[in-house]
Amino acid sequence: MKQKIEKLFTMNYQPTAMSQRGFTLIELAMVLVVIGIVIALGAGLIGPLTKRAKYTETKEIVNAAVESVISYAAANNRIPTITEFPNVVRTPRDAWTKDLYYIPDANLDDLLAGGVCGRKTTGITVRECTNATCTSYKDIPNVAFVVISGSENYNIQTNTIGGIVTVYEAGTPNIDNCTDANDCPTAATEGQDPDIQEEYDDIVKWVTLDELRIKAGCVGAQLKILNNELPYGFKDSSYSGAVIFADGGVPFISGGKYRWCRQEAVSTGLIFNPSTLNSNCQGLGEASWGQADSLTISGTPTTVGSFNITFFVRDNNDPAGSSDNIAQKTFVLTINPSTATPSGLCSTGGDCSSNCKVTFVNNWGSDVWITGGNKTCKDAGDDTKIESLGGGSTITVYSNSSCSTLIDTLTLANPLKNNATITWAGVGTAVCN
Repeated sequence: MKQKIEKLFTMNYQPTAMSQRGFTLIELAMVLVVIGIVIALGAGLIGPLTKRAKYTETKEIVNAAVESVISYAAANNRIPTITEFPNVVRTPRDAWTKDLYYIPDANLDDLLAGGVCGRKTTGITVRECTNATCTSYKDIPNVAFVVISGSENYNIQTNTIGGIVTVYEAGTPNIDNCTDANDCPTAATEGQDPDIQEEYDDIVKWVTLDELRIKAGCVGAQLKILNNELPYGFKDSSYSGAVIFADGGVPFISGGKYRWCRQEAVSTGLIFNPSTLNSNCQGLGEASWGQADSLTISGTPTTVGSFNITFFVRDNNDPAGSSDNIAQKTFVLTINPSTATPSGLCSTGGDCSSNCKVTFVNNWGSDVWITGGNKTCKDAGDDTKIESLGGGSTITVYSNSSCSTLIDTLTLANPLKNNATITWAGVGTAVCN
């Protein structure tokens, strides 16, 4: 048995004719055809893959440039100028080796104009067009800056005219709005614009001022003056009830929340507190501004007319320097002739000059709020008793609970009929009984 097994494993192997046959020419040809197809498919993918890679790389370059500008703004309270931009960003050229197109707001690269934290508006609006003729679009106002790459076609097609940067959807046909130094100031002069109308493929990214303020670390809400108008007055009659309020920014901890300054061409004879008056409040040193929570207007006007008065408010954003937030608003103050109200309301039977009382009846049809006597921004119901009035006092009527929107000012006679009833239904309708 053992010998049979050894013989089985030691017997010579004789190959068959089938095992000796190689590939035929037809089989080799089929293999070569398959290999050729695979190579052709691979070669066809190289172009699209390269394009996608460069497109992705350029988007990252543009995003990085935007972040660099934001970082610069956080450190300097302004964005870089066009000249500074290439040295601020990590890579000033896209994946196709073309310079990035940078559009900054002129006010935000200049600290004298308020810088990033001191501005509330910009001169740039991005217009997103939804068709080739841009008859349908969406505007994004108050843009701080824009960064653009001409992408694969080497052609920057995005223009800026009059502060409007026009952007299209990718693939929009026959677009080339960047043609000369008038509509494409920096890109055209750098020789990047071939002036060819083709499918829009620009890579565009922008940052609004509000976004930049947040990312740059500007403290608090934007500083602003809350009032929208001033109550009118009468020559030689006491003017009262006007207070200018501010909100936001970085208030002072003590001595009053804000600093105030005003500009006016002609004096009204009124008293302002704080009283700081200057022909150039923006250029006035901080220490010269008056400090208070709000600014009040009182006194007796001596001149008839309409007067433009610009109020400036300043916060404590930069305690050690001069980069505080500054807001301003211009109002028209109207002073009417004294003959407009020769005797005032409730003159008939006048017997009271101080500590007088009247009842205010609201027939306007909706809620109003009144200030005068012992009432300070008080919701006036059907009838509201007002005390501590003097002869010649005023009752101001507002349409909102913050008493910032004036409706009417009622001037009372001197002496005043005590315990009179004033029925009011709108501007100029007050009747005293």
